[in-house]
Amino acid sequence: MKLSLFVKNYRENKSLTLDRLSKKSNLSKGFLSRLEQGDFDQKNISLETIIKLSAGFDIKVKDILDFLNVIEQDKPSSLKVYLREKYKIISEVDVNVIEGVIKSFSENKQ
Repeated sequence: MKLSLFVKNYRENKSLTLDRLSKKSNLSKGFLSRLEQGDFDQKNISLETIIKLSAGFDIKVKDILDFLNVIEQDKPSSLKVYLREKYKIISEVDVNVIEGVIKSFSENKQ
């Protein structure tokens, strides 16, 4: 599924306005509108944007990535594989730091 469809459908299902999602996610209303219109579907969206969307929706980053079929759901190390392949991260330390940041966002949501 495209990120634009996910964001629009999830936002509408949660009865969030673009303004409210903008405030919760720290992403501009204009950016979110363009995102929903598909302006970024053919471009890479940063991990930072995904993290901000997860904060705005009160869900885990992994939930967004899983829904978009970005990473395989059955492998426990798939986030590491994804980070290495997508962002060309070689250092195990860097991957662990990023995983730690994502984990802290996920734990704060629970």
